[in-house]
Amino acid sequence: MAGREDLINQLAAKMGAGDFAQTKYTDSKYDATTGTLYCDGIMITKPVIEKAEQHFKMLKSKCSYNDPASREMAMIYQVAIEGINMIRNSGQQTIKEDRSEE
Repeated sequence: MAGREDLINQLAAKMGAGDFAQTKYTDSKYDATTGTLYCDGIMITKPVIEKAEQHFKMLKSKCSYNDPASREMAMIYQVAIEGINMIRNSGQQTIKEDRSEE
């Protein structure tokens, strides 16, 4: 008997998913023309991405560089900010699809 994942993939293929039914991961893509990020089957719009960036900037601004733990959190927030900027500036595919057999 086929496993749950195989049954889902078979159903998806029958419903027209075609090649995508056999993939383990889907592509994450950034559409530079609309500013939209597509990942994990959801669409993240430009305003949401901008809110995320502002959120991390606000959190970083509250960090104290005198305290080692707070300084580390500031660096973590900066990584998130830089990640958002890199995606925005790249306009490229961010995650490759894994079509390997298990």
